[in-house]
Amino acid sequence: MNFVQAEFLWFFGIVFTLYWAFPRRSWQRLWQNVLLTVASAVFYGWVHPWFLGLLYVSAIIDYAGGLGMRRYPAHKKAVLTVTLLSNLALLGYFKYFDFFVENVAAALGALGVDNSLAPLGIFLPAGISFYTFQSMAYSIDVYRNELEPRKNLLDYLLAVSLFCHLVAGPVQRASNLLMQAETPRVFSWAMVRSGFALAMWGAATKIVVADTLSPYVDKIYALPSPSTPLLAAGTLAFAVQILADFAGYSNIARGTARMLGFELMLNFDAPYMAKNPSEFWRRWHISFSSWIRDYVYIPLGGSRGSYARVQANTIAAMVISGIWHGASWNFALWGLYHGLLQVGYRLVTPRIPKSLQAMPGAGAIAIAIMFGFTLFGWFLFRALELHRIAIVLAQDPFAFPADQQVATVVVLAVTLACAAPLVLAHILERRVVPALARTQWWLPAQTTAWAVFALAMFTFVRMSAADFIYFAF
Repeated sequence: MNFVQAEFLWFFGIVFTLYWAFPRRSWQRLWQNVLLTVASAVFYGWVHPWFLGLLYVSAIIDYAGGLGMRRYPAHKKAVLTVTLLSNLALLGYFKYFDFFVENVAAALGALGVDNSLAPLGIFLPAGISFYTFQSMAYSIDVYRNELEPRKNLLDYLLAVSLFCHLVAGPVQRASNLLMQAETPRVFSWAMVRSGFALAMWGAATKIVVADTLSPYVDKIYALPSPSTPLLAAGTLAFAVQILADFAGYSNIARGTARMLGFELMLNFDAPYMAKNPSEFWRRWHISFSSWIRDYVYIPLGGSRGSYARVQANTIAAMVISGIWHGASWNFALWGLYHGLLQVGYRLVTPRIPKSLQAMPGAGAIAIAIMFGFTLFGWFLFRALELHRIAIVLAQDPFAFPADQQVATVVVLAVTLACAAPLVLAHILERRVVPALARTQWWLPAQTTAWAVFALAMFTFVRMSAADFIYFAF
């Protein structure tokens, strides 16, 4: 089920009504958790019910592993190893097995070895990368004695499978959601209004901005030989599209969860305002980048050890984050690029004179430079095929066929028009909303904004809305 489908509106309306319908009693939390666990199963298994089997297998492996580590402390490491390998085996088979077979067959063919290896056509279950990472984090936290293993299976399953964040995050820490699942939730109109506004804004950015740009980006990247200016325009459009798409999903997730009494972590914080790669990853997909930091980068050694070791840890963590996004070499290349970018900034930044760093406009220049590097990274991310990346990089960047000039101007105009509401929203959120929220005009302003969002979505919605981009990961 998709957040921007009509079915979801009916689904959430029914769940919300039943969720808050019962009066506060000692068993209210139990009823709410049962309802949300069943509703999450319906949501995730709406199209492919067999997805539920994988979800519950992954969850129960880590649930049992947590109890096993508590019961057999002398064998904690062995139990953790079994849980991690089990989850990685599930993820590896469904996400990477066909990719592995294709590359082995290609390598053998290049060596002149006849083979009949062929991919199995394995269907990738939606959200498997998200819930396996979240479930593994639970086992790791129990192993590190940072979290007590839970005995209540219902609360644990709810924390793992809550439909608001299940398919594309934010990647929640088990401790955060478990504690909320174990705590009674109290209805609040302020909470509902806040969550509704956040969900409405997320849906508007997805439908109005991301889905408007999607056809332009798809057509440009499908061209056999787009010129560099047209491809640059398409990449700029993709940068706006992926932010609107993924931040839109995260805001709907956070908004719907808030209306049910849960608070999910912030996942985006104006990432294109970053001045360097490290800041970018503190602003972009925050839940995932912090997961990589805590469960990959730091276990590899983090910032401990020699200078070379620290840089190697950075690159390795970023390559792993790239591969997590998909079974394609361009994602590994994208991760490697961001790893090298961080290493490069660490080498260059200390050598920039303090006088230059303090000059007026230095911050804006730093943001522009980092945004340029980010755009090249999005080109690697979106291109999918390595040979096409090589072709584009080898072509004359100044060649600009006449038949592509008009298209380039149109794509740039549409992109700027779509980016405008995102920029305006950022300014309003930072400078206007905090002051307005303390006045009597706040509620009328909110309801007016909701009406504008609804009108915009009604105007721009298409019968065949595109899936959220991160559903593929």
